[in-house]
Formats: sequence, structure tokens, C-alpha cells
Amino acid sequence: MRAYAKTDIGKAREMNQDCYYMSKEINNMRLCILADGMGGYNGGEIASRLATASAREYIEDNFEGIEATTESIQNLIRKAMDYANKIVYKKSKENEELDQMGTTLEICIMYGNKVYIGHIGDSRIYRIRKNIIRRITTDHSYVETLVKDGTITREEAFYHPRKNMLMKALRMYRKYRTGYYSKRFLTRRCNINVL
Repeated sequence: MRAYAKTDIGKAREMNQDCYYMSKEINNMRLCILADGMGGYNGGEIASRLATASAREYIEDNFEGIEATTESIQNLIRKAMDYANKIVYKKSKENEELDQMGTTLEICIMYGNKVYIGHIGDSRIYRIRKNIIRRITTDHSYVETLVKDGTITREEAFYHPRKNMLMKALRMYRKYRTGYYSKRFLTRRCNINVL
């Protein structure tokens, strides 16, 4: 299992608010995390860094102590996201300038021949298999809601004035039990997973 990482500031921002982590493969498990700070608010880079570090810490501290079942691994991801949310929320309340900070969070645990993911926000996870790209996650954004209910088309969403407005992200609420989801899917040698 090989992993590579690259991040780019893009054209719209002056500061890169992305943060990522990729572990080495240990005991047939590899952890990848991606967080993208909310760019319209102060502290997005702090939120993404805290979310990445706290999710990593939680998973690495607790992975060895769980059974290697789908339910246990998905529960571990949920708890790691809760923990990251708690850390980011707490930091946002320590400093008035950081009050509205938040971040997306993608967690990917590759274990054996399965991939387990946790997702909140509008960062995405894709799987490439046999030259077919499939988006695994669904954006937690305002325009995604409009597309789902048929108000606008996918093409209109691309140019919508609120295309960057998130409906769910880390730190939006003190306790966040239902804002993210986790999935499991089989992987093969030839698969490429993109966060």
C-alpha cells in the first residue's frame, strides 16, 4: 500500500488552510486524514490542524484496543470525529477571534482489504478503479441540498453564489453526533483512493 500527499492553496485564498496526515502501514493498517479549514472565517488553518492532530491521536491511541470488526472500526472513526469536534470547539471558545472557525474532516482507515471512511463537510473521497472515478462522499453543502431536492442542476451548482456554504462542518455545534457518516468498502490492489 503506497500513499502520497500534495496540497495547493488554489487561486482564491492567500493562505493554505489544508492539513493532512498519512501514517506508515503498521499491522496491516494505514491512516489518512484530510482537513480543510473554512476559508471565510478566522482560524481555518488552526481548526484544520487541530482536527487532524486530535483525530490522529484518538485513532492511534485506541486502534490496538478494539476488535478489527466493521462496527468497531466505524465506531472508532465516529468517536475520533466527536473528539476532534470537541477540541476544535473548545479552542474556538478560548479566543473571540476564533469563534467562527471550523473545518471539514475526512478520515480514511485502510485495514486489510477494506477502507473505512468518516466524512463531514465538502472535502471529498474518490475511488479510482479500472479508469473509472467514483465519488464516495456527498458534500454537506447548501448547493448539494438544492441539487438533491431538484431546485437546481449539478451544472447550476458549480456557479451558484453560495456554492461554498457548508451545512455541516466540524465545530458548528458543541456536540455533533449525526453530522458525519462512515462507510466501508472493499479495495483491490489496483484501486486508487483520493482524499
